[in-house]
Amino acid sequence: MTEHGWVRESSGVVYDGFTRIRRDVYRSADGESSEWDVLDQGDTVAVIAFTPRDTVVLFDQFRVGPRRVIAELPGGAVDEGEGPVDAGIRELAEETGYRPGAVFHAGSEWGGANSTRRKHVLIAAECDRAGPPTWGRFESGVVRELPVDSLVSHLVSGDLSDAGVALRGLHAFMRATELDGPLVPLQHRVRKILASGATGDVDPGDQREQRIADVWASADDARPDALRAAMVGALGPEATDDARALFERASVEDFLGEEAAAIPLYRAALDAGLASPLRSQAIIQLASSLRNVGDASGAIAVLRRMPAGDALAGAAGGFRALALYDDDKPARALRTALDALAGEVPMYSRALRAYAEDVRSRPRIRVIAVAVLVRDGHVLAEEYPATAARGAFLRAPGGGVQPGETVDSAVRRELAEELGATVTEATLLGVLENIFDNEGRPGHEIVHVFGVRSPELEALPVRSRLPVLDGDTSVGWYPLDRIDAVRLPFHPPGALDLARTGE
Repeated sequence: MTEHGWVRESSGVVYDGFTRIRRDVYRSADGESSEWDVLDQGDTVAVIAFTPRDTVVLFDQFRVGPRRVIAELPGGAVDEGEGPVDAGIRELAEETGYRPGAVFHAGSEWGGANSTRRKHVLIAAECDRAGPPTWGRFESGVVRELPVDSLVSHLVSGDLSDAGVALRGLHAFMRATELDGPLVPLQHRVRKILASGATGDVDPGDQREQRIADVWASADDARPDALRAAMVGALGPEATDDARALFERASVEDFLGEEAAAIPLYRAALDAGLASPLRSQAIIQLASSLRNVGDASGAIAVLRRMPAGDALAGAAGGFRALALYDDDKPARALRTALDALAGEVPMYSRALRAYAEDVRSRPRIRVIAVAVLVRDGHVLAEEYPATAARGAFLRAPGGGVQPGETVDSAVRRELAEELGATVTEATLLGVLENIFDNEGRPGHEIVHVFGVRSPELEALPVRSRLPVLDGDTSVGWYPLDRIDAVRLPFHPPGALDLARTGE
Protein backbone atom coordinates (compact mmCIF):
# COMPACT_ATOMS: atom_id res chain seq x y z
CA MET A 1 0.00 0.00 0.00
CA THR A 2 1.32 3.43 -0.88
CA GLU A 3 1.02 6.49 1.33
CA HIS A 4 -1.86 7.93 -0.70
CA GLY A 5 -3.67 4.62 -0.88
CA TRP A 6 -3.67 4.29 -4.69
CA VAL A 7 -1.73 1.48 -6.39
CA ARG A 8 -1.18 1.20 -10.14
CA GLU A 9 -1.91 -2.36 -11.10
CA SER A 10 -1.24 -2.17 -14.85
CA SER A 11 -0.41 0.26 -17.64
CA GLY A 12 -0.54 0.01 -21.45
CA VAL A 13 -0.35 2.34 -24.46
CA VAL A 14 -3.69 2.60 -26.24
CA TYR A 15 -2.77 5.35 -28.70
CA ASP A 16 0.60 6.60 -29.90
CA GLY A 17 0.38 9.56 -32.29
CA PHE A 18 1.14 13.24 -31.85
CA THR A 19 -0.07 12.63 -28.29
CA ARG A 20 0.55 9.34 -26.50
CA ILE A 21 -2.27 7.94 -24.36
CA ARG A 22 -1.84 5.26 -21.66
CA ARG A 23 -4.59 3.21 -20.07
CA ASP A 24 -3.65 2.84 -16.39
CA VAL A 25 -5.57 0.62 -13.95
CA TYR A 26 -5.52 1.75 -10.30
CA ARG A 27 -6.76 0.13 -7.12
CA SER A 28 -7.89 2.73 -4.64
CA ALA A 29 -7.75 2.59 -0.84
CA ASP A 30 -11.17 1.02 -0.61
CA GLY A 31 -10.01 -1.88 -2.82
CA GLU A 32 -11.91 -0.98 -6.00
CA SER A 33 -10.16 -0.94 -9.40
CA SER A 34 -10.69 1.80 -12.00
CA GLU A 35 -9.32 2.65 -15.46
CA TRP A 36 -7.81 6.03 -16.29
CA ASP A 37 -6.64 7.53 -19.59
CA VAL A 38 -3.33 9.30 -19.01
CA LEU A 39 -1.79 11.77 -21.48
CA ASP A 40 1.83 10.60 -21.62
CA GLN A 41 3.36 13.91 -22.69
CA GLY A 42 6.76 15.55 -22.58
CA ASP A 43 7.43 18.90 -20.93
CA THR A 44 6.82 22.24 -22.62
CA VAL A 45 8.05 25.78 -22.04
CA ALA A 46 6.49 29.19 -22.66
CA VAL A 47 8.52 32.40 -22.82
CA ILE A 48 7.33 35.84 -21.74
CA ALA A 49 9.81 37.80 -23.86
CA PHE A 50 10.13 41.46 -22.86
CA THR A 51 11.85 43.80 -25.37
CA PRO A 52 13.76 47.07 -24.72
CA ARG A 53 10.75 48.86 -26.28
CA ASP A 54 8.45 48.03 -23.35
CA THR A 55 6.68 45.37 -25.39
CA VAL A 56 6.21 41.61 -25.22
CA VAL A 57 6.73 39.26 -28.17
CA LEU A 58 3.73 37.26 -29.40
CA PHE A 59 3.46 34.58 -32.07
CA ASP A 60 0.09 34.53 -33.85
CA GLN A 61 -0.42 30.99 -35.14
CA PHE A 62 -3.23 28.67 -36.18
CA ARG A 63 -4.31 26.18 -33.50
CA VAL A 64 -6.24 23.06 -34.52
CA GLY A 65 -8.26 22.89 -31.27
CA PRO A 66 -9.87 26.34 -31.46
CA ARG A 67 -9.59 26.10 -35.27
CA ARG A 68 -8.37 29.68 -35.57
CA VAL A 69 -5.33 31.89 -35.12
CA ILE A 70 -4.36 32.42 -31.48
CA ALA A 71 -2.03 35.13 -30.13
CA GLU A 72 0.33 32.83 -28.23
CA LEU A 73 3.47 33.29 -26.16
CA PRO A 74 6.49 31.79 -27.95
CA GLY A 75 7.43 28.32 -26.76
CA GLY A 76 7.19 24.63 -27.45
CA ALA A 77 8.38 21.18 -26.46
CA VAL A 78 11.40 20.50 -24.26
CA ASP A 79 13.45 17.98 -26.22
CA GLU A 80 14.83 14.84 -24.60
CA GLY A 81 18.01 15.64 -22.69
CA GLU A 82 17.31 19.39 -22.86
CA GLY A 83 16.62 21.66 -19.91
CA PRO A 84 13.65 24.09 -19.90
CA VAL A 85 15.88 27.19 -20.08
CA ASP A 86 17.80 25.96 -23.11
CA ALA A 87 14.53 24.81 -24.69
CA GLY A 88 12.89 28.20 -24.13
CA ILE A 89 15.80 30.12 -25.65
CA ARG A 90 15.81 27.76 -28.63
CA GLU A 91 12.04 27.93 -29.16
CA LEU A 92 12.05 31.74 -28.89
CA ALA A 93 14.71 31.95 -31.60
CA GLU A 94 13.07 29.36 -33.84
CA GLU A 95 9.55 30.79 -33.66
CA THR A 96 10.31 34.52 -33.61
CA GLY A 97 13.98 35.17 -34.39
CA TYR A 98 14.37 36.98 -31.03
CA ARG A 99 17.14 36.32 -28.52
CA PRO A 100 17.13 37.32 -24.82
CA GLY A 101 19.64 39.35 -22.83
CA ALA A 102 18.83 37.45 -19.61
CA VAL A 103 16.46 34.63 -18.60
CA PHE A 104 14.70 33.65 -15.36
CA HIS A 105 13.11 30.19 -14.95
CA ALA A 106 9.85 30.95 -13.16
CA GLY A 107 9.00 27.33 -12.39
CA SER A 108 6.35 25.02 -13.78
CA GLU A 109 2.93 23.51 -13.25
CA TRP A 110 1.19 20.30 -14.31
CA GLY A 111 -0.38 20.28 -17.77
CA GLY A 112 -3.53 18.61 -16.37
CA ALA A 113 -4.79 16.17 -13.78
CA ASN A 114 -4.33 13.27 -16.22
CA SER A 115 -1.12 14.52 -17.87
CA THR A 116 2.54 13.75 -17.21
CA ARG A 117 3.55 17.12 -18.67
CA ARG A 118 5.21 19.91 -16.71
CA LYS A 119 4.55 23.32 -18.28
CA HIS A 120 7.55 25.57 -17.62
CA VAL A 121 7.66 29.34 -18.04
CA LEU A 122 10.62 31.66 -18.60
CA ILE A 123 10.80 35.40 -18.04
CA ALA A 124 13.19 36.81 -20.66
CA ALA A 125 14.59 40.36 -20.53
CA GLU A 126 16.06 42.59 -23.27
CA CYS A 127 14.80 40.40 -26.10
CA ASP A 128 15.46 41.65 -29.59
CA ARG A 129 15.31 40.25 -33.08
CA ALA A 130 18.59 38.62 -34.08
CA GLY A 131 17.45 37.17 -37.42
CA PRO A 132 14.49 35.56 -39.17
CA PRO A 133 12.50 32.74 -37.54
CA THR A 134 13.44 29.17 -38.49
CA TRP A 135 10.07 27.49 -38.62
CA GLY A 136 9.73 23.76 -38.96
CA ARG A 137 7.29 21.80 -41.07
CA PHE A 138 3.64 22.85 -40.64
CA GLU A 139 4.74 25.85 -38.56
CA SER A 140 4.00 29.42 -39.62
CA GLY A 141 2.46 32.59 -38.26
CA VAL A 142 3.00 36.27 -37.57
CA VAL A 143 5.52 37.59 -35.05
CA ARG A 144 4.50 40.86 -33.41
CA GLU A 145 4.97 42.91 -30.25
CA LEU A 146 2.30 43.77 -27.68
CA PRO A 147 2.64 46.79 -25.37
CA VAL A 148 3.59 45.62 -21.88
CA ASP A 149 0.66 47.50 -20.35
CA SER A 150 -1.68 45.22 -22.32
CA LEU A 151 0.00 41.96 -21.24
CA VAL A 152 -2.17 41.13 -18.21
CA SER A 153 -5.35 41.99 -20.12
CA HIS A 154 -4.25 39.63 -22.87
CA LEU A 155 -3.44 36.82 -20.42
CA VAL A 156 -6.75 37.06 -18.58
CA SER A 157 -8.71 37.26 -21.83
CA GLY A 158 -8.63 33.46 -22.08
CA ASP A 159 -7.56 33.65 -25.72
CA LEU A 160 -4.28 31.72 -25.49
CA SER A 161 -3.16 28.35 -24.18
CA ASP A 162 -0.39 29.29 -21.72
CA ALA A 163 -2.07 32.14 -19.82
CA GLY A 164 -2.25 30.24 -16.51
CA VAL A 165 1.39 29.25 -16.37
CA ALA A 166 2.36 32.75 -17.56
CA LEU A 167 0.47 34.53 -14.79
CA ARG A 168 1.87 32.10 -12.20
CA GLY A 169 5.35 32.70 -13.62
CA LEU A 170 4.98 36.49 -13.43
CA HIS A 171 4.01 36.23 -9.75
CA ALA A 172 6.98 33.92 -9.07
CA PHE A 173 9.28 36.38 -10.82
CA MET A 174 7.83 39.28 -8.81
CA ARG A 175 8.81 37.46 -5.57
CA ALA A 176 12.23 36.26 -6.74
CA THR A 177 15.42 37.28 -4.93
CA GLU A 178 19.08 37.45 -6.01
CA LEU A 179 18.34 38.70 -9.51
CA ASP A 180 20.96 40.64 -11.41
CA GLY A 181 21.56 42.42 -14.70
CA PRO A 182 18.53 43.44 -16.80
CA LEU A 183 16.25 41.18 -14.74
CA VAL A 184 16.32 43.68 -11.85
CA PRO A 185 14.62 46.63 -13.63
CA LEU A 186 12.29 44.17 -15.36
CA GLN A 187 11.17 42.83 -11.97
CA HIS A 188 10.25 46.38 -10.89
CA ARG A 189 8.23 46.80 -14.09
CA VAL A 190 6.43 43.47 -13.57
CA ARG A 191 5.62 44.35 -9.95
CA LYS A 192 4.02 47.59 -11.12
CA ILE A 193 1.96 45.79 -13.78
CA LEU A 194 0.74 43.09 -11.37
CA ALA A 195 0.11 45.52 -8.52
CA SER A 196 -2.10 47.60 -10.78
CA GLY A 197 -4.09 44.51 -11.75
CA ALA A 198 -4.33 43.16 -8.20
CA THR A 199 -5.68 46.36 -6.61
CA GLY A 200 -8.01 47.14 -9.44
CA ASP A 201 -6.24 50.46 -9.94
CA VAL A 202 -6.10 51.13 -13.64
CA ASP A 203 -3.42 53.40 -14.94
CA PRO A 204 -4.88 56.37 -16.87
CA GLY A 205 -2.86 55.22 -19.85
CA ASP A 206 -4.53 51.80 -19.65
CA GLN A 207 -7.95 53.45 -19.45
CA ARG A 208 -7.16 55.38 -22.60
CA GLU A 209 -5.96 52.22 -24.34
CA GLN A 210 -9.23 50.49 -23.47
CA ARG A 211 -11.27 53.42 -24.76
CA ILE A 212 -9.34 53.36 -28.04
CA ALA A 213 -9.80 49.59 -28.34
CA ASP A 214 -13.53 49.99 -27.74
CA VAL A 215 -13.80 52.55 -30.54
CA TRP A 216 -12.09 50.26 -33.02
CA ALA A 217 -14.18 47.27 -31.92
CA SER A 218 -17.34 49.08 -33.06
CA ALA A 219 -15.86 51.12 -35.93
CA ASP A 220 -18.29 51.66 -38.81
CA ASP A 221 -17.13 53.35 -42.02
CA ALA A 222 -20.77 54.05 -42.90
CA ARG A 223 -20.91 56.61 -40.05
CA PRO A 224 -17.70 58.64 -40.50
CA ASP A 225 -18.63 61.63 -38.32
CA ALA A 226 -19.67 59.37 -35.45
CA LEU A 227 -16.39 57.44 -35.68
CA ARG A 228 -14.32 60.64 -35.65
CA ALA A 229 -16.23 61.97 -32.66
CA ALA A 230 -15.89 58.66 -30.79
CA MET A 231 -12.12 58.62 -31.30
CA VAL A 232 -11.73 62.22 -30.16
CA GLY A 233 -13.70 61.32 -27.05
CA ALA A 234 -11.57 58.22 -26.42
CA LEU A 235 -8.34 60.17 -26.76
CA GLY A 236 -9.45 62.82 -24.29
CA PRO A 237 -9.58 66.57 -24.90
CA GLU A 238 -6.27 67.12 -23.14
CA ALA A 239 -4.20 64.95 -25.50
CA THR A 240 -5.58 64.98 -29.03
CA ASP A 241 -2.28 66.21 -30.46
CA ASP A 242 0.26 63.92 -28.81
CA ALA A 243 1.97 61.26 -30.95
CA ARG A 244 -0.45 58.47 -30.05
CA ALA A 245 -3.50 60.64 -30.63
CA LEU A 246 -2.19 61.80 -34.00
CA PHE A 247 -1.64 58.17 -35.00
CA GLU A 248 -5.18 57.14 -34.03
CA ARG A 249 -6.72 60.13 -35.80
CA ALA A 250 -4.70 59.26 -38.91
CA SER A 251 -5.84 55.64 -38.67
CA VAL A 252 -9.47 56.75 -38.52
CA GLU A 253 -9.09 58.79 -41.72
CA ASP A 254 -7.29 55.86 -43.33
CA PHE A 255 -10.09 53.50 -42.29
CA LEU A 256 -12.62 55.87 -43.84
CA GLY A 257 -10.71 55.97 -47.13
CA GLU A 258 -9.59 59.58 -46.61
CA GLU A 259 -5.89 58.96 -47.26
CA ALA A 260 -5.17 62.60 -48.13
CA ALA A 261 -6.34 63.60 -44.64
CA ALA A 262 -4.49 60.71 -42.98
CA ILE A 263 -1.08 61.45 -44.52
CA PRO A 264 -0.24 64.71 -42.65
CA LEU A 265 -1.47 63.17 -39.38
CA TYR A 266 0.77 60.12 -39.82
CA ARG A 267 3.72 62.39 -40.56
CA ALA A 268 3.00 64.50 -37.49
CA ALA A 269 2.75 61.39 -35.29
CA LEU A 270 6.14 60.16 -36.48
CA ASP A 271 7.72 63.60 -36.06
CA ALA A 272 6.29 63.77 -32.53
CA GLY A 273 8.22 60.65 -31.55
CA LEU A 274 5.59 57.89 -31.79
CA ALA A 275 7.01 54.86 -29.93
CA SER A 276 7.31 51.26 -31.14
CA PRO A 277 5.51 49.13 -32.04
CA LEU A 278 3.02 51.76 -33.24
CA ARG A 279 5.84 53.63 -34.97
CA SER A 280 6.40 50.72 -37.33
CA GLN A 281 2.68 50.51 -38.02
CA ALA A 282 2.57 54.23 -38.77
CA ILE A 283 5.43 53.93 -41.26
CA ILE A 284 3.65 51.16 -43.15
CA GLN A 285 0.24 52.85 -43.04
CA LEU A 286 1.69 56.18 -44.18
CA ALA A 287 3.45 54.46 -47.07
CA SER A 288 0.24 52.65 -48.03
CA SER A 289 -1.71 55.91 -47.96
CA LEU A 290 0.89 57.67 -50.10
CA ARG A 291 0.73 54.86 -52.63
CA ASN A 292 -3.05 54.99 -52.69
CA VAL A 293 -3.02 58.70 -53.55
CA GLY A 294 -0.54 58.07 -56.37
CA ASP A 295 2.73 58.98 -54.62
CA ALA A 296 4.58 55.68 -55.00
CA SER A 297 7.97 57.41 -54.77
CA GLY A 298 6.98 58.99 -51.47
CA ALA A 299 5.90 55.58 -50.17
CA ILE A 300 9.29 54.10 -51.08
CA ALA A 301 11.06 56.95 -49.29
CA VAL A 302 8.99 56.54 -46.11
CA LEU A 303 9.58 52.79 -45.90
CA ARG A 304 13.33 53.40 -45.67
CA ARG A 305 12.67 54.47 -42.08
CA MET A 306 11.72 50.90 -41.12
CA PRO A 307 14.56 49.24 -39.13
CA ALA A 308 15.86 46.06 -40.79
CA GLY A 309 15.33 43.91 -37.69
CA ASP A 310 11.84 45.19 -36.90
CA ALA A 311 9.09 42.63 -36.33
CA LEU A 312 7.14 44.26 -39.19
CA ALA A 313 10.10 44.43 -41.59
CA GLY A 314 8.61 41.66 -43.73
CA ALA A 315 5.29 43.49 -44.02
CA ALA A 316 7.14 46.70 -44.89
CA GLY A 317 8.94 44.79 -47.66
CA GLY A 318 5.59 43.76 -49.11
CA PHE A 319 4.32 47.35 -49.19
CA ARG A 320 7.62 48.53 -50.67
CA ALA A 321 7.23 45.93 -53.43
CA LEU A 322 3.76 47.31 -54.25
CA ALA A 323 5.10 50.86 -54.37
CA LEU A 324 8.01 49.84 -56.60
CA TYR A 325 5.61 48.13 -58.98
CA ASP A 326 3.47 51.28 -59.14
CA ASP A 327 6.64 53.28 -59.72
CA ASP A 328 7.29 51.26 -62.90
CA LYS A 329 10.06 49.18 -61.34
CA PRO A 330 8.67 45.64 -61.69
CA ALA A 331 11.99 43.81 -61.37
CA ARG A 332 12.92 45.63 -58.16
CA ALA A 333 9.38 45.05 -56.90
CA LEU A 334 9.66 41.30 -57.43
CA ARG A 335 13.11 41.18 -55.82
CA THR A 336 11.80 43.07 -52.79
CA ALA A 337 8.73 40.85 -52.48
CA LEU A 338 10.79 37.66 -52.68
CA ASP A 339 13.24 38.97 -50.10
CA ALA A 340 10.37 39.87 -47.74
CA LEU A 341 8.81 36.43 -48.25
CA ALA A 342 12.16 34.74 -47.58
CA GLY A 343 12.19 36.21 -44.08
CA GLU A 344 8.83 34.57 -43.34
CA VAL A 345 9.54 31.13 -44.88
CA PRO A 346 12.68 29.84 -43.17
CA MET A 347 12.68 26.48 -44.95
CA TYR A 348 13.12 28.11 -48.37
CA SER A 349 14.64 31.47 -47.43
CA ARG A 350 18.02 30.67 -48.95
CA ALA A 351 16.54 29.63 -52.31
CA LEU A 352 14.16 32.59 -52.44
CA ARG A 353 16.94 35.10 -51.76
CA ALA A 354 19.14 33.48 -54.41
CA TYR A 355 16.34 33.65 -56.99
CA ALA A 356 15.62 37.24 -56.00
CA GLU A 357 19.20 38.19 -56.84
CA ASP A 358 18.73 36.75 -60.34
CA VAL A 359 15.59 38.75 -61.16
CA ARG A 360 16.21 41.19 -63.98
CA SER A 361 13.95 43.50 -65.96
CA ARG A 362 12.52 42.00 -69.13
CA PRO A 363 13.88 43.57 -72.32
CA ARG A 364 11.64 46.42 -73.51
CA ILE A 365 11.83 49.81 -75.14
CA ARG A 366 11.27 52.58 -72.59
CA VAL A 367 10.28 56.16 -73.27
CA ILE A 368 11.93 58.38 -70.67
CA ALA A 369 12.33 62.09 -69.94
CA VAL A 370 15.50 63.42 -68.28
CA ALA A 371 16.73 66.80 -67.13
CA VAL A 372 20.25 68.11 -67.77
CA LEU A 373 21.22 71.04 -65.55
CA VAL A 374 24.58 72.71 -66.27
CA ARG A 375 25.88 75.47 -63.97
CA ASP A 376 29.30 77.08 -63.57
CA GLY A 377 31.16 74.25 -65.29
CA HIS A 378 29.25 71.54 -63.39
CA VAL A 379 26.39 69.19 -64.28
CA LEU A 380 23.81 67.81 -61.87
CA ALA A 381 23.87 64.01 -61.99
CA GLU A 382 22.99 60.83 -60.14
CA GLU A 383 26.02 58.61 -59.52
CA TYR A 384 25.86 54.83 -59.75
CA PRO A 385 28.78 52.98 -58.11
CA ALA A 386 30.94 50.45 -59.91
CA THR A 387 29.99 46.76 -59.89
CA ALA A 388 31.87 43.62 -60.87
CA ALA A 389 30.45 43.92 -64.40
CA ARG A 390 30.94 47.66 -65.05
CA GLY A 391 32.50 50.84 -63.77
CA ALA A 392 30.85 53.82 -62.07
CA PHE A 393 28.78 56.17 -64.20
CA LEU A 394 26.62 59.28 -63.98
CA ARG A 395 23.03 59.60 -65.13
CA ALA A 396 20.75 62.56 -65.70
CA PRO A 397 17.83 62.64 -63.23
CA GLY A 398 14.48 61.65 -64.66
CA GLY A 399 12.50 58.55 -65.47
CA GLY A 400 9.77 56.82 -67.44
CA VAL A 401 6.87 58.49 -69.18
CA GLN A 402 3.55 57.07 -68.02
CA PRO A 403 0.64 56.23 -70.36
CA GLY A 404 -1.43 59.33 -71.12
CA GLU A 405 1.33 61.66 -69.86
CA THR A 406 3.25 64.18 -71.95
CA VAL A 407 7.04 64.13 -71.79
CA ASP A 408 6.97 67.68 -70.38
CA SER A 409 4.70 66.54 -67.52
CA ALA A 410 6.85 63.44 -67.00
CA VAL A 411 10.09 65.33 -66.41
CA ARG A 412 8.35 67.69 -63.97
CA ARG A 413 6.75 64.77 -62.09
CA GLU A 414 9.97 62.75 -61.95
CA LEU A 415 12.01 65.60 -60.47
CA ALA A 416 9.26 66.23 -57.90
CA GLU A 417 9.06 62.54 -56.93
CA GLU A 418 12.79 61.80 -56.99
CA LEU A 419 14.21 65.04 -55.58
CA GLY A 420 11.29 67.04 -54.19
CA ALA A 421 12.15 69.74 -56.73
CA THR A 422 9.85 72.15 -58.55
CA VAL A 423 10.38 72.75 -62.26
CA THR A 424 9.47 76.31 -63.28
CA GLU A 425 10.62 75.97 -66.89
CA ALA A 426 11.25 72.95 -69.12
CA THR A 427 12.71 73.20 -72.65
CA LEU A 428 12.99 70.13 -74.89
CA LEU A 429 16.58 70.06 -76.19
CA GLY A 430 16.23 66.96 -78.34
CA VAL A 431 15.37 63.28 -78.55
CA LEU A 432 17.97 60.48 -78.38
CA GLU A 433 17.90 56.74 -78.90
CA ASN A 434 19.98 54.89 -76.34
CA ILE A 435 20.75 51.21 -76.99
CA PHE A 436 22.98 49.67 -74.35
CA ASP A 437 24.07 46.53 -72.52
CA ASN A 438 22.62 46.17 -69.01
CA GLU A 439 24.94 43.60 -67.41
CA GLY A 440 24.40 41.09 -70.21
CA ARG A 441 20.82 42.10 -71.06
CA PRO A 442 19.84 44.48 -73.87
CA GLY A 443 18.53 47.93 -72.90
CA HIS A 444 16.72 50.32 -75.23
CA GLU A 445 15.48 53.83 -74.41
CA ILE A 446 13.90 56.68 -76.34
CA VAL A 447 15.18 59.67 -74.39
CA HIS A 448 13.60 63.13 -74.31
CA VAL A 449 16.27 65.51 -72.99
CA PHE A 450 15.12 68.70 -71.26
CA GLY A 451 16.89 71.78 -70.05
CA VAL A 452 15.06 72.88 -66.89
CA ARG A 453 14.94 75.67 -64.33
CA SER A 454 14.40 74.62 -60.73
CA PRO A 455 14.92 76.94 -57.74
CA GLU A 456 15.60 74.04 -55.34
CA LEU A 457 18.18 72.38 -57.59
CA GLU A 458 19.86 75.61 -58.63
CA ALA A 459 20.22 76.54 -54.94
CA LEU A 460 21.96 73.24 -54.11
CA PRO A 461 25.58 74.03 -53.12
CA VAL A 462 28.30 72.53 -55.30
CA ARG A 463 29.63 70.32 -52.49
CA SER A 464 26.22 69.13 -51.28
CA ARG A 465 24.21 66.09 -52.26
CA LEU A 466 20.49 65.47 -52.47
CA PRO A 467 19.07 61.97 -51.81
CA VAL A 468 16.92 60.35 -54.48
CA LEU A 469 13.68 59.74 -52.59
CA ASP A 470 12.60 56.58 -54.43
CA GLY A 471 16.05 55.02 -54.86
CA ASP A 472 19.27 54.28 -53.06
CA THR A 473 21.42 56.97 -54.70
CA SER A 474 21.83 60.74 -54.55
CA VAL A 475 22.52 63.62 -56.92
CA GLY A 476 25.23 66.24 -56.83
CA TRP A 477 27.24 68.60 -59.01
CA TYR A 478 30.12 67.11 -61.06
CA PRO A 479 32.83 69.14 -62.88
CA LEU A 480 32.40 68.82 -66.63
CA ASP A 481 36.13 68.24 -67.08
CA ARG A 482 35.89 65.02 -64.99
CA ILE A 483 33.41 63.42 -67.36
CA ASP A 484 34.51 61.27 -70.26
CA ALA A 485 33.35 58.07 -71.92
CA VAL A 486 36.00 55.92 -70.19
CA ARG A 487 36.65 57.26 -66.69
CA LEU A 488 33.22 58.56 -65.75
CA PRO A 489 30.63 58.36 -68.54
CA PHE A 490 27.44 60.42 -68.50
CA HIS A 491 24.19 58.69 -69.48
CA PRO A 492 22.21 58.79 -71.65
CA PRO A 493 25.06 59.27 -74.18
CA GLY A 494 24.67 62.52 -76.09
CA ALA A 495 22.43 64.20 -73.50
CA LEU A 496 25.24 66.36 -72.18
CA ASP A 497 26.16 67.45 -75.72
CA LEU A 498 22.55 68.60 -76.31
CA ALA A 499 22.69 70.67 -73.11
CA ARG A 500 25.99 72.27 -74.09
CA THR A 501 24.61 73.12 -77.53
CA GLY A 502 21.50 74.66 -75.99
CA GLU A 503 23.42 76.93 -73.59
